Amino acid sequence: PVANITLLYLVIVFSLIPCFSDLIQEDKERWKIFYTDTAPLQTTSQWQVPFKTKNRTDLSTISIISVFGAPRLSYLKGHFHTGVDMIPKKNTGQLIYVYPMAAGVVCSIHLGDPHRTVVIKHKLANGEFLFTSYKHFHEIYVTNGQQVTPETPIARLYTRSEAKAQGGNYDHLHLETRKKFDDYGVASWATMTKGDLNLRFFDPQKFMKENIKPPRNTAVGNLGLF
Repeated sequence: PVANITLLYLVIVFSLIPCFSDLIQEDKERWKIFYTDTAPLQTTSQWQVPFKTKNRTDLSTISIISVFGAPRLSYLKGHFHTGVDMIPKKNTGQLIYVYPMAAGVVCSIHLGDPHRTVVIKHKLANGEFLFTSYKHFHEIYVTNGQQVTPETPIARLYTRSEAKAQGGNYDHLHLETRKKFDDYGVASWATMTKGDLNLRFFDPQKFMKENIKPPRNTAVGNLGLF
């Protein structure tokens, strides 16, 4: 009897896996309206951290507070964290503004408080595209289809008190580095398998380590992006 119950449990669990995987495909169409298919006018030549730190090519100026790929309990329990949560390392209590990691074009602004999200499409030197996604904004300063540079203010993060008023600890930036944006944002909260995680996302922490370099150093990492 115990063996039969265990077998039944496994059958139920594994029968649910395709449903989780299909959720992205089933839900993505309603988010397509927020997407603008505009090409970036500039080719990305340099990556920087998304805050106006003392040195935007110095990774020691930021702190990672939640890592890529960790299981999450919010919204769809068990989904994988598709980015990293981060803040500037030295924050004197001033308002924190977010900037593009590289030149590109704003292709999607979606979700509401406290998860408002801006997605930027970047053109690489090899002609391919990569997307960076920035989430948890109290104020947004850009619009869909707008060309941006690393000096363009995207938005402002929540302060601690503003985040508490939203019912959570949203006073950080959720950053994603995406291989594709075919899901129009749904995969950010509905990635339930490692396969879907690796299909659409780079680990932002690894990406930054391999691709953020001082201007005088043109070396890049081994992601094959350039």
